[in-house]
Amino acid sequence: MLFRFPDVRLCLLFLCAGFCGDGGLLAEEEKKVEAPAFEGKILGMEIVAESMALVLDVSSSMGPFLPAIKKELAARTPRNPALHVAGTGVERPRPRPEIVNGVAPETINAIDMLTAHTTAGTILWITNMADPPNVDGVASLNELVQDRGLTLLLISVGNRPPPSIQKVIEGREGYWKVVDPQKLR
Repeated sequence: MLFRFPDVRLCLLFLCAGFCGDGGLLAEEEKKVEAPAFEGKILGMEIVAESMALVLDVSSSMGPFLPAIKKELAARTPRNPALHVAGTGVERPRPRPEIVNGVAPETINAIDMLTAHTTAGTILWITNMADPPNVDGVASLNELVQDRGLTLLLISVGNRPPPSIQKVIEGREGYWKVVDPQKLR
């Protein structure tokens, strides 16, 4: 479900849904959605980004924290493109590419869609790291971040990212923060 400023979110959703059968974009949909700069704090993490998009885990394990997170994102990032993702999944082989009602099937797919269809150079990923990534998934995430020249930032609710994910984040000068779940209730 799209959670705020539907004009930007719906535009991104229509871009993602506008694939032809051969995987190419329709000509009128090739323009990228603007990902504005951000400077300030989100959930206690200091962020400076020239262009930023967001990936938000909306799985059931994040349910108790989503109202507080969505409220803060609505106040601080009202124009930044965002996709929801159904869990912490960092998996390969490549899953279904569909974005349904603004929700991607897993994290790599969401990041791939955002970077293909927005001007974002920084992706802020908000999750609780509840699901362990698989080795191929971490390699694919690293490849995607490197190939697209992305800075990956992570805010994790209650759990540290595994060392493999930390390495991907820090490999392109990204950083991460663990948020105390009690502060989001």
